[in-house]
Amino acid sequence: MFQHQKITFYLILFFGLIFGAVCIFFYGDKVIDNEWGYMLNILEKENILSIRQVRGEHVPNIFMPPLYVFFLFIVKKILFGIDILLIVVQLIQLFLFILSGVIIKKILLSFCSKNLANLGTAIFIFFPLNIYAIGQTSSVILQVFFIICFIYFFIQIYETSLLKNTILFSIIAGFLILLRGEFFVFYIFSLSYLYLKNFSFKSTMLSILVILLVISPYLWRNYKIFNVITITKSLGFNLLKGNNPVSKIEGIPLSERSYEIMSVVPELEEELNNINPIKKYDLLADKIFFNKAINIIKNDPERYIFLYFKKILAFIFIDTESTYPNYYSPLHIIPKIIISITTILGAVMLFNFRLNLYNFFILYYFLNIGLFSCFFILPRYSLSLLPIQLILSMNLIKKLSLVFRHAN
Repeated sequence: MFQHQKITFYLILFFGLIFGAVCIFFYGDKVIDNEWGYMLNILEKENILSIRQVRGEHVPNIFMPPLYVFFLFIVKKILFGIDILLIVVQLIQLFLFILSGVIIKKILLSFCSKNLANLGTAIFIFFPLNIYAIGQTSSVILQVFFIICFIYFFIQIYETSLLKNTILFSIIAGFLILLRGEFFVFYIFSLSYLYLKNFSFKSTMLSILVILLVISPYLWRNYKIFNVITITKSLGFNLLKGNNPVSKIEGIPLSERSYEIMSVVPELEEELNNINPIKKYDLLADKIFFNKAINIIKNDPERYIFLYFKKILAFIFIDTESTYPNYYSPLHIIPKIIISITTILGAVMLFNFRLNLYNFFILYYFLNIGLFSCFFILPRYSLSLLPIQLILSMNLIKKLSLVFRHAN
C-alpha cells in the first residue's frame, strides 16, 4: 500500500511537469513586457528601480514591490546577457511549481492520510490557473511557493518551536513582504497567533529581528529617497482603482484601460503634473490617489459598501462581471467553484473557539479576503489562498469519511 501511494505521488509530479512544460510552450509569455519588462530594462540601463517616466525622467519606484524584478535581474546577470532569459525564468517557475507540490504533500500529511495528501497534491498540481501561471511573467508562482513554505514552517513552529524553524519562517516572511508589500499584515497576524500559543518573547523578538534584516536594505533605500520607512506605497492607487465611478469587482474594466487611472478620474491630472520634487513622484501621487478615493467613497458610501461585499463573494466564488479573457472557461470556473465550496464547508465544520491550527487557517483565509476586497479582485489573486483551501478541503473530506464510516 505504501509503495502504491509513493508511486502515485511521483506520477502526479511527473504529469505536473509535463503539463507545465506543455503550457509554457503553447500559452506562456513570448516576451517580458508590461511593468516587469519596463522595470527590468530601466534597472539594467540606468541602474534605477523605476516603473514610470515623468517629464522625461525615470522616477524612483515605491509603487511596485522589488523582489520579482530583482529575481529577473539576477537571472539575467547569471546568463551573462544570453537571450534566453524568458525560458530560463519559466523553467525556474516550473521547478518551483513542482517543489511546491512536494511541500504541499508534507503539509497535508500533518492533517490527513497519505491518500488524501496525494489527492490534495493532485488538485494543486493540476489546478488549471496554477498551471497557466507557470508560463506568465508574473510574481504569482514565486508568491505561491513562498506562501507554501511560510505555512510549512508555521506548522513546524506551532508543533515544535525550534530555532531553525523560526529563522526560516522569518526569512520567508521577509521575502513575501518584498514580493507583496501588504504581507506584513499576515506576518503580524501569524506571529501574534504563535505568541498566544506560547511562542516565547525571545523567539518573537528573534523573528522580528530576522525579518528586519531581510527587508532592511530596501527600507533604507526608500528612506534615503522618500524619507519614509516602507516597502511600497500603492494604497491610494489600489483603493482608487477599486473604488471609483466605473469600478467593478476587478477594479477598472479592461475596456477602460485597466492600468490608466486617469481614464476615469481626469480631474487629478493637474495635481499630478504639479508634483514636486519629481523624485518623490510615486509617493506623492499615491497620497493624491488616496485622498481622491476617500472622497469618492464618502460621497456614495452605500455603493462602495455593496461593492465590497460583491468583491468578497467574487473572491470566494466567481466574479460574474469579469472582463478578463477566458475567465468563464470551464477549466477555470469549475475547479474554482468546487474548491471554494469545499473550503467554506470545511471552515464551518472545523471552526471552534480554540487556539489551534485549523482556526489559524480559517482566520488567515478570511483575513486575506477581507483585506483584498477593500481594493479590487483579479483572477490570479485566489491562487495565493489555494494552499489554505486544500488544507480545509482535505480535512472536510476526512471528517465526512469518518461520519460515513460510523454511519455504516
